Amino acid sequence: MDNLVFPLHFEFGPSEKIEKDEYFRYNTYNKIKVGVGGYAGFNLSSRQKLKYSEDGEDVKEKLKANYNTNNFIYGVSGYIGWKGTAVYLKYDLNTIFKDNPIDQRNVSLGLRFDVD
Repeated sequence: MDNLVFPLHFEFGPSEKIEKDEYFRYNTYNKIKVGVGGYAGFNLSSRQKLKYSEDGEDVKEKLKANYNTNNFIYGVSGYIGWKGTAVYLKYDLNTIFKDNPIDQRNVSLGLRFDVD
C-alpha cells in the first residue's frame, strides 16, 4: 500500500533559545526530544508482488488493484530522539481492509532523520 499521510506531533524536551537581530530559534540538537501525536492520510494505491518458480523458471508478477483496502487512514504515532535521529512508532487506528472478519491494523517502527 502506498499512502500519503500528514503527521502532527507535539514535541517535548529541553531547548536552548538563540536570539539574533531578525529572528530567534530554539536549538534542540544535543537534547533528548519526545514527540506524540497522530496522522491522517489517503491510500494512493495497493499492489501485490508475487515471486515464484514455474516449470523451473523464476516468475515475478506485479498486480495493481483495490484489494478492498480502506482509502482513508489515520492513527497515533510518537518518537524519541537525540540530535538529528529518532526512533518512531506508528499505529493505524483504522483497519487495513473494509470488510474483513478479522480486524488487521498496521504497526510501523523505524528511524527518523531530521533535516534542518
